[in-house]
Amino acid sequence: MTEETTRRVVESLYGSFLAGDLEGMLALFAEDVHVRFLGQADLRGREDARRFFEFSAGLLRDVDFRIRRRIVDGEWAAVLWEESATTATGEPWENHGVDVIRVQEGRITELHEHNDVRLVHRHLPRYRP
Repeated sequence: MTEETTRRVVESLYGSFLAGDLEGMLALFAEDVHVRFLGQADLRGREDARRFFEFSAGLLRDVDFRIRRRIVDGEWAAVLWEESATTATGEPWENHGVDVIRVQEGRITELHEHNDVRLVHRHLPRYRP
């Protein structure tokens, strides 16, 4: 595994995310991927991740997602981001966080999103698998 592979997979992940391409995102995941969104979900497997992403797709609108920094070290990457949006209930949303991503054999095996969970709990409905 090279840093270049990790960098390429991470770039593809965010390219798909920003394009609203769920299938493109899921294609990058290992079958047994571990996805954790702090304050929302702790999931195992591509299909569980699919259900969560489908649930969360309508929670925010007019999203402005900005990547501030990408750090890649071998099979690990950290992506620092900020976002603004409007919640489904019409409230303004401003959040920031870091995604920690592990790429093994060209697939994402771990995606852990860390953000301000106080905002998540205050503004977003609870995910119930």
